Amino acid sequence: MTSEISDFSDAQKIISYTERMMPLDAHARIFWEHIERYRFARGFVQGKHVLDIACGEGYGTAALAKAGASSVIGVDIAPDICEQARRNYGLDVRTGDAQAIPLPDQSIHLVVSFETIEHVPDPCIFLRECARVLVPEGELIVSTPNQLIYSSCGHQNPFHHIEFNRAEFLDLLHTQFKSVQLYTQFNRSVAWWSLRSLAAEQSLWLNIRGFWRLSSWICPAIRPHVNARSRSAPDDVILANDSFLSSLFNPYLVRRATEAANEFPYILVAVAKGIKTA
Repeated sequence: MTSEISDFSDAQKIISYTERMMPLDAHARIFWEHIERYRFARGFVQGKHVLDIACGEGYGTAALAKAGASSVIGVDIAPDICEQARRNYGLDVRTGDAQAIPLPDQSIHLVVSFETIEHVPDPCIFLRECARVLVPEGELIVSTPNQLIYSSCGHQNPFHHIEFNRAEFLDLLHTQFKSVQLYTQFNRSVAWWSLRSLAAEQSLWLNIRGFWRLSSWICPAIRPHVNARSRSAPDDVILANDSFLSSLFNPYLVRRATEAANEFPYILVAVAKGIKTA
């Protein structure tokens, strides 16, 4: 955090208006990163009581509800953003702190937390809160920037309290959960022989004349602009499916991590299961 931001609630209010994905005006990359994370999460919600922590204006929360969750609750630090989510999507959204989640113990089957953990002063407290509200065999889907790639050029996000590399992220999750499966999103580079290299930011395929034009025609997510229809109904976009061909070129697709492909992702995504008991 910058030295001017000393109070956590004040910091979170600032984050509310700088770090959020607001569908109507977000950069195309930010838009599709968030859309694909919620597309990934929707596959876990069927018949479950779900919490979307730091839910923002509610487009992702609404999509999880439509995807078959038994119930969905959104929690966010900003009261006006919560009101916007309730007004726009008719959601159960509550004002609350990620380090003091306003829900009873063992009341949730699945917690979804995207780009939250790097903002809280104490990630351990945040994870303990997630574990507290989850049933014993509950799941947490959580994402965070990969410090080794995201900040590799000296860029420091002033709103990030802490960033993690792959090992640190996994070790932290293992303090509260029995098993953790790692996924990746938006690779900077991948081994040239892997199909994932088709979607990498630094890809040898880009040296082939016409490759980018062809891939952007196949995959809307890599076009420089998001169409107005998608921006106006992001919850419906989350519920739509990429074609197989489009998915090959989509850099924002959440894929299971693999050491073999030598991938260097900007974003780490994990599915943690089973609460550890003291």
